[in-house]
Amino acid sequence: MKLPEHVDKLRDLIEAAFDKHFARLGIGKAKLLEANKLPAEVREKRERYERILENHIGETGDYEHAREKLIDELTFTLFNRLAAVKVMEAAALFPPVLTKQPEHGDRSFGHKAWLEMNPHMRSEELEGIREYLKSAFDELGETLPLYSKAYPYALLPDAISLNEIIDAFNAVEKDSQVGSDIWQSDDVLGWMYESYNNVKKKAHKDSGDKTEYNKVSLQSQVYTPRWVVQFLVENSLGKLYLEMHPDSEIKRRYKIANAPQTQERKPKPLHEVKAIDPACGSGNFLLYAFDFFYELYVDQIDNYGADYNENEIPKLIIENNLHGIDLDDRAVQLAQLGLFIKAKKKRRTIGELAFNVVSSDFYLPEYEAVEHIFTEGTTLDKSQQELIAEIWNDLQYAYKFGSLIRLDEKVKAKLKMLETKQSSAQPELFTAMEIAAHKDFAATFFTNLKTAVEQYAQAQGSTFLTSKTRDAITFLELLTTEYDVATANPPYTDSADFGPELKEFIEDNYKKPYKFHTNLYATFIKRCFELCGKDGKVAMIHPRTFMFIKTFEDVRKFMIDKTHINVFVDYSLSNLFGAIMVDPAFYVLEKGASKSRDAWFVSLDQYTRTPNEKYKKDFCLQALEDYISDTENEHNYSIPQAKLKIIKSWPFIY
Repeated sequence: MKLPEHVDKLRDLIEAAFDKHFARLGIGKAKLLEANKLPAEVREKRERYERILENHIGETGDYEHAREKLIDELTFTLFNRLAAVKVMEAAALFPPVLTKQPEHGDRSFGHKAWLEMNPHMRSEELEGIREYLKSAFDELGETLPLYSKAYPYALLPDAISLNEIIDAFNAVEKDSQVGSDIWQSDDVLGWMYESYNNVKKKAHKDSGDKTEYNKVSLQSQVYTPRWVVQFLVENSLGKLYLEMHPDSEIKRRYKIANAPQTQERKPKPLHEVKAIDPACGSGNFLLYAFDFFYELYVDQIDNYGADYNENEIPKLIIENNLHGIDLDDRAVQLAQLGLFIKAKKKRRTIGELAFNVVSSDFYLPEYEAVEHIFTEGTTLDKSQQELIAEIWNDLQYAYKFGSLIRLDEKVKAKLKMLETKQSSAQPELFTAMEIAAHKDFAATFFTNLKTAVEQYAQAQGSTFLTSKTRDAITFLELLTTEYDVATANPPYTDSADFGPELKEFIEDNYKKPYKFHTNLYATFIKRCFELCGKDGKVAMIHPRTFMFIKTFEDVRKFMIDKTHINVFVDYSLSNLFGAIMVDPAFYVLEKGASKSRDAWFVSLDQYTRTPNEKYKKDFCLQALEDYISDTENEHNYSIPQAKLKIIKSWPFIY
């Protein structure tokens, strides 16, 4: 079997095991069995999942969909936990927990050692394999929240089902169609996740349904090839670093276009350089950014006398430099796991890490339930009260629209409006005192917002809500932070395929003053720009349809007027994403950079549907190398950016 077929089998096994487990807890397909009819020993566990079900009912609208979501989350969490253990085993981060070996009596080394410490478990079902795995997960949970007992979806099926699932995982590397080294790949968790969703992707495509928020990742999920990620990260984050340290060894070790000869930006401590992927998925941009940031820290220590301890670099990167948001809770699990494994490889004894990679899949109550936290004992005017209610309403729907929600911008927009009116012909109506009051309001608003979220969770007394509240607070912090670099391979969903809710949200928020509503990838161009500071960089890959089509005219005008195009690869139709044929372009835009510099384009469209199509990657990388060395290359075109304005509607004809 190929890897996707193994993934399908694993998903089906785990899902069936949890469905059977739920039947024992009286959580039926259509309704709950009365708790007093259940054995006393299962009631406590049942109560825990009832609370999560209640939260999911609030989100999905009914019991059946809530139960489906809960089983879906439990299934993927166990899939994810076990797959990550296999990856960590392959990296020799600890002795085998799952991989069984004949010399250990067809048990894993860890299971055999555990039995020696717990000989009484030999007589339990399958030698206590379920209790052993709980123990192993608890140990991992001391440093990785996904394995913690308190993790909301921490549940194991019965011993027989669990053993069958473990055997199915161990069968993957034994399959010659997959390869014995499968678990050693940096990308394996991401590739498995893409395969995991294939069944649902196909079902959504075959249904012909419009795409709503909960189907966006299915409709357009593609995993960015490593070499493209490397190209974009190095030519955004790498160039930003060289603008601070133009003589760095990094310039000679990496292929970075337009590297400056002299310092172009004021240096700041490396731990203050912030990168975000606002549609991070399973984190492949973040995973490479971890590697690249690590090299930057080493450069700072070795060549600039920076006061960093090399042992602390992994923690510094994860807790200070890397940020990510995604609608999909499961993808974020993978991103966090991948980063943890990266950190663990660099420092075996690393402790618990505070990730700034978060899912927006949390659910909050109506504003009326928390209004008192904002209004009691305050002197807010009517417009401020309305603004709070509006922003809370946006936050309440974070699980639908993720990083596209614009919280900080609304507070800033209100202040800008006041300042504009003060400078108008009626200054007496909008005094400096009113502006000062609004600045005070803005300064405390997000602190109050965090307090409201925390108090709501505490009042509910739910472990699940407490966990999700942490996500909500991290989400708030990420959306109100200014970044140096934003990278993304965003969803590709055309507005014609938007469901009613998604369409209304995008048109309300991204249609004026520039039209970024025609495709989700266009919306994310604007969002990445907004998330970056005044001299930040945006590195993205998505379809090239925006280059010429009339409906994307505003997108082009915004890019040409508001940014400098540092590099633009016109890759065009190819198998860049494997079997999925996509027509991509990828590029780096710079805010605050001089547009007097030429824009550099790499032309590869001419090879589409020709025998040379398969060589596009080679042509692209050679074009980069030749551009850096100032060597003639037929694929490289440098033009003054203003020339893109010559033709009406400003198509990207270079």
